[in-house]
Amino acid sequence: MNSPSLQSHRGSGRRGTPPGGQGPADQPPRAAGADQPPRAALLARIADLAPAVRRAFEVRPDPSERALWQSLTVHQLEALAALDAGSHTMGELCSRLDISESAGTALCDRLVARHMVERRHDAEDRRVVRLALSGQARAMVERYRELKRHRLTELLSVLDTDDLATLVRIYDTVLPGAEDGRTA
Repeated sequence: MNSPSLQSHRGSGRRGTPPGGQGPADQPPRAAGADQPPRAALLARIADLAPAVRRAFEVRPDPSERALWQSLTVHQLEALAALDAGSHTMGELCSRLDISESAGTALCDRLVARHMVERRHDAEDRRVVRLALSGQARAMVERYRELKRHRLTELLSVLDTDDLATLVRIYDTVLPGAEDGRTA
């Protein structure tokens, strides 16, 4: 038998359920046993939903933009995102991306060749070379952010302000340790 907390959300007509169909939240969790504790059932359900949540939050660029973005590797996209926060030395970027300096040099060489990254001498010490986004890459990152904001607005429009505040509270609790493998 399902726990009351799971039952109250399934088939309850909560916002976000597609008309005439069952939304992901309306499907029962995988049963690990009849006596499975509610917390374990909820955690299993969250694990089951994780791929759908990730896909739902993905940015969907138009075909002309998709061609440019799909031609970049995941590591190149991660480097562009890191450099969007400001210029970095090769060592700083490699540390942030958790890659070797030789891999970072090859990665940046490819981005420089594509006019996505520029190498600049440091204003205070000309021996230091800093990596920075080119104007083209900065425009691409800004366009990505714009598409991301639009996608989130569209996806989360089914939530009222209280639900959004709860979601932010959950993210603020869970995410601080997620990047380095810690738990909150």
